[in-house]
Amino acid sequence: MKAIVVILDSLRRDHVGCYGADAIHTPALDQLSREAVRFTNPKPEALATIQTRRAIHTGNRVFPFGGHQTPKGDAVPWAGWEAHPESAVTLSEIARNSGFHTGLVTDVYHQFKPAMNFHRGFNQFIWVRGQESDRWQSRHLIDEATATAHSYPVQHTDAGRERIQRYLANVSWRRYEEDYFAPRVFSEAMRFIEDNREQDFLLFVDCFDPHEPWDPPRWYLDRYAPGYRGTDLIWPNYGPCDGLGPEELRLIRALYAGEVTMTDRWLGIFLEHCHDLGIMDDTLLIVLSDHGHSLGEHGVMGKLPRSLYPELVDIFLMVRRPGGEGGGAFCDSFVYTHDLMPTVLNQLGLEAPLPVEGRDLLAIADGSAPGRDHAVTGFHNYVAYADSEYWYFSDHGRSDQHLYDLRSDPDCRNNLASGNADRCDRFFEICLRQAGGEFPDITPEQLRRAGPWYEML
Repeated sequence: MKAIVVILDSLRRDHVGCYGADAIHTPALDQLSREAVRFTNPKPEALATIQTRRAIHTGNRVFPFGGHQTPKGDAVPWAGWEAHPESAVTLSEIARNSGFHTGLVTDVYHQFKPAMNFHRGFNQFIWVRGQESDRWQSRHLIDEATATAHSYPVQHTDAGRERIQRYLANVSWRRYEEDYFAPRVFSEAMRFIEDNREQDFLLFVDCFDPHEPWDPPRWYLDRYAPGYRGTDLIWPNYGPCDGLGPEELRLIRALYAGEVTMTDRWLGIFLEHCHDLGIMDDTLLIVLSDHGHSLGEHGVMGKLPRSLYPELVDIFLMVRRPGGEGGGAFCDSFVYTHDLMPTVLNQLGLEAPLPVEGRDLLAIADGSAPGRDHAVTGFHNYVAYADSEYWYFSDHGRSDQHLYDLRSDPDCRNNLASGNADRCDRFFEICLRQAGGEFPDITPEQLRRAGPWYEML
């Protein structure tokens, strides 16, 4: 028996064809939906990158962020942005100790920063270097004029220019499509499969794309913005997008869509190779995203706690049983990212040595385990509630509440909070109960260190 978990970073559910994205080209994911159980209401129990992965690997919730221990000077000190606690047992540790060969292939560089320890429990771990602000190549390989040409006006600061210089230096050697990040990650994953196809294994393929910066090969941009010849703005600033015109927003969305399509293409190449190697009849496959990304909706760009709308929280999740048994089914129950660990353990015939909060996704899908009729998601000092009818989010102090009726307002344009105090109270109390009766005390210093884009909202 084998298991493969593929995580695609920042891929919005509304950009996947089988979830209704008619204008976005994702043939590999669309084909997978015909072989897998497609979950229509998956949610991350906490955001952002590291929080989601902690939940996936441990089977337990990260929200409500108890024991906030962010090291001073960390670039993104969101609550819960921490390594696995020593008391936690990870899925890879359980599998390795049970005789499975465990592997991690990733370019999510936050995981291999000093002391993050996300390679815990893996017999093999492969770091694909160079994403975003990974301190890999010297930024001095790129002059300031080149960095400025790729910058938004608000990034014309020393720090903003240095960030772009570092990324451009990291990718300055690229020549062919296979030199880009998603191709490199999936190519390494194919090598892992070839080397270990005769073994029982657990493989995590954790791909940072389609996370920004967005700079796919030109032919992917031409699919979504044919003929565009404007400024090459590959890394939008987080915060209000008041200074972005219609053409700039069009470019940003086209670049993102191009990254989605390129990532899907290489996922497809990887999955086809797994079929060619003959392993898919005894392999559990799970493919999901960790969170979405705001692309100008609600006047916001990026991933921000004060913008917990569906474009940020809605993810996709598909589980393919060995041999594709039961493919094409779907499940409407609300499920979480921390449900992955018990799902994999049950399929591999393993047990967790400590209790886990997650539930077996396939048991939920076939009705042998209870589902959920709502979900609660935490992001720093904000919390969101979603069910089949309403979307609600608020800061911990209830000074910024939002309520939307999804039946009549699926894009969450009309905030009903001011006229629905009782319903807001009920949803807030559900969030509070799931936090154990009180929300963590996130200090003004932690808010300040969360970045200037947070203070702009």
